[in-house]
Amino acid sequence: MIKRVFKLIKLYLPDFLKRKLDQKVLENKLDKHRERKQRVFVALEEINTILDNFDLNCDLIIHSSTSNIGKIEGNAKQLTDLIISKLDLDNHTLLSPALPFLGSMKEYLDSLESFELETAKNAMGNISNQIMKMDGCQRSFHPSHSVIAIGRNADFYISEHEKCNTPFCKESPYWKLTMNNGKILMFGVGLNSITNFHVYEDMLGEYLPLDVYASQVYKIACKNGDIRSEIETRAHNPMLSAKRDCERAREYLIKNNYIQTYKIGDSEISLLDAKGLTLTLLQMLIDGKSIYGKVKLSKEQIYRVVELIESIK
Repeated sequence: MIKRVFKLIKLYLPDFLKRKLDQKVLENKLDKHRERKQRVFVALEEINTILDNFDLNCDLIIHSSTSNIGKIEGNAKQLTDLIISKLDLDNHTLLSPALPFLGSMKEYLDSLESFELETAKNAMGNISNQIMKMDGCQRSFHPSHSVIAIGRNADFYISEHEKCNTPFCKESPYWKLTMNNGKILMFGVGLNSITNFHVYEDMLGEYLPLDVYASQVYKIACKNGDIRSEIETRAHNPMLSAKRDCERAREYLIKNNYIQTYKIGDSEISLLDAKGLTLTLLQMLIDGKSIYGKVKLSKEQIYRVVELIESIK
């Protein structure tokens, strides 16, 4: 609740104060991470045991924050190698978000003059950056919500993301993972740190009873090797994003056995069914609920939600 109130207040502050607050939040976060590493030690064998409890025979996207767990034995490469050892990349694909920013999508796009895929940073943590270093890793061509992929169908997942006029449309890796019965590995993060919850929003489009996107269309000059193009995208509505709490979906996910969670260190490791997440968020709408709070649907919206649920089951 406090975080949501803080986000709403921040929207009305001048830019220089926003920057100061962002810097202070980052410093506090780093201090907490350092304290956690001094307080909690986690052995790789503990992680290995948890991973063995999961069915990872699927395409998988990983969201991670190792420092949330504590001080993990070894280094980031050893941890990443352990996770990858549980996967069959000859038959499946491993993905990870490779967003080049932290914080507000609108603030990022407002300040973005151009985007070059080859030099864009990956702000999604140690594991994601370790995957990005691997031979054969590919990155989707999108200025705000790029995804990296290795394994059998990496080409399929990263291709055509630039055709999306919103980051989670049917050409996006997120939508593709959902429709391919993929799963989401949440390593040291909760539901508020994953990106796939936006898929149901793009699926519903105009039938969504919430204005999740701001009206402005950004046209970003982008470069991918020798390819130059102007990619259109939109930013999430900051007012609505400040109200979003994806943990509202947890009880539904648990009830339907879509999520499996184990506590470790100061955090948790979870495996989440991507299609189950989308179905859950759609069903919540019918029940008058959402990750943004209470909603009320028209008859046309209810019909479209039901139709969509039946089509993706």
